[in-house]
Amino acid sequence: MTLRRAKAYTLVEVLIVVTIMAIAAAVVVPQMIQSGTLSVQAAGRMVIADILIAQNEAVAQQANRRVVFDVDNNRYHLALPDGSVLSKAWINGDTGSGNYIVDFGNDQRFAGVRLTNVDFAGGNVLEFDALGAPSNGGSVDVEFEQHQYRITVTPVTGRVTIAPVEGG
Repeated sequence: MTLRRAKAYTLVEVLIVVTIMAIAAAVVVPQMIQSGTLSVQAAGRMVIADILIAQNEAVAQQANRRVVFDVDNNRYHLALPDGSVLSKAWINGDTGSGNYIVDFGNDQRFAGVRLTNVDFAGGNVLEFDALGAPSNGGSVDVEFEQHQYRITVTPVTGRVTIAPVEGG
């Protein structure tokens, strides 16, 4: 009769695995708790997407389109050159979906996120011509607590970039 030895993990192996998992959790959990970072990054991506929508609409419609930032009310909207707000139906075909206004103050996805430091040639309006070129370059900052990101639109080309603001 031969004895078979059951295959199992030793106590040392189990302790090593538990230690590695504890170290990984200590690194990952604090980053997950800082949901404000995720909110401000999502807001930054939203602003970039809407700037690109305005630029693409200008090219597609062969007419100027604007992104108008309202720092005091913590929102922005897409508009025609005469100032009238574009409807969402105009952009994406959704019927009855209202005007294309993004209000960070009333959107729970971006709770606590603020628009700050808008500067497009000294103003708060970014306008694209029929070729998709901006009338001027500039930037807009979005922030949540100590996390701040700057969205920059390059003059002439209209290239849009985002980067964290040092010290913000």
